Amino acid sequence: MSEMTSSPADLPVLATVACPYCGITVPDARFCGACGAHLVHSGLRASQRLHAYAAFPDEPVLRLSVATSLFPHLSHRAKAPFRIAFGLFLVLLLIFSLAGTSAPLIAVSALGVPLLFLIYIWEIDPYEGSFLLPTSVSLGLGAGLGVGWAIIGGHYVDEALMPSLTSSLTSNTAVVAAVAIPAIGQLLMCVPMVIVRVAQRGRIESLDGFVSGATGALGFTLAATIDLMSPWLSDGQLTHGTILANSTQVILRGVTLPLISALATGFIAMAFWAKTGSRPTSAKAAWLTSPLLALGLALIVQVGLGFTDISTLSDATLIAIHLSALGTLMLITRLGVHYVLLHEALDVTIGAPRVCANCSHLVPTMAFCPQCGVADRAVARPHRGGAAWPMVNPIGKPLGETT
Repeated sequence: MSEMTSSPADLPVLATVACPYCGITVPDARFCGACGAHLVHSGLRASQRLHAYAAFPDEPVLRLSVATSLFPHLSHRAKAPFRIAFGLFLVLLLIFSLAGTSAPLIAVSALGVPLLFLIYIWEIDPYEGSFLLPTSVSLGLGAGLGVGWAIIGGHYVDEALMPSLTSSLTSNTAVVAAVAIPAIGQLLMCVPMVIVRVAQRGRIESLDGFVSGATGALGFTLAATIDLMSPWLSDGQLTHGTILANSTQVILRGVTLPLISALATGFIAMAFWAKTGSRPTSAKAAWLTSPLLALGLALIVQVGLGFTDISTLSDATLIAIHLSALGTLMLITRLGVHYVLLHEALDVTIGAPRVCANCSHLVPTMAFCPQCGVADRAVARPHRGGAAWPMVNPIGKPLGETT
């Protein structure tokens, strides 16, 4: 509390250093506040900093974590509540699978991840107060497209699953069900984010695109899951299936389908919305920020799972393949988020001191926190201001100027 009441005259004058990676004069701290490089390490480990995820620098980039992958704007203190909520969602799926109750299984499978993501949007406020309209457009349009896709595409998938003496994975029916239907579904998931991007006014940031893309995809999967699982209701209150069969359906429909769709479409939208900074960065790997790469990756995953779903595989094998695809896509999406945040740092100034929302250190306002390395654009806007002080340090000049 004493720090909060300190006068500007009590604040120390920060030492500066020329970053060896971007050449900008920055505060002498653990990270470069301009390009995000780790000044304690050297070489590629420092410039690409795969050991310190730009959205959550206390985690490596290559880490399997639903909370910090699907919710990149999440504050440090909110990670635990969202992890607990996701864990409770999985517990509910397990309980209803064991009980074999149709309606609760369908409801939790369809609503679980989308509802959690809506709470996340409310928490981070990516649209700066205009929560309702862009979220409703993304979710509603995605749901409408999802219903149409499930009704039309479900017929072709059912036809491919019917036993036949001449059936194979290369037949016309199988190709339509495994290639055309998933690919069209992925393209339809991108429609809401394009509309929101065109209509959006004010500041545009890459992680806002991630939110928009994931919202549209989750609306799509919500409606598709209800439509695809609704035949269970015709059998009464109980599913009459085995525990493994029930678990397979709810894991695929309630966990892997929404998460894969949200991560893939969020990655596409993030790359589509990103604006690369005008100065070069030493992080390299700019190709990872390409929207065409993100779209191609999403189509490959969706088509691969399409062939998996129409194959005569055991339930355990289906679950393993879907979870493997989810894990792989999660790691690639985290790489995309990391490099987009490193590359989109724009020309900024060393601004007024403030308390970093991630590490709580008093640092100058920059593209990256000099102490913990979190990207400023990975901090939710309501938490980005911190507690600001008047500019009292002589380094409060445009980047690249000496004091």
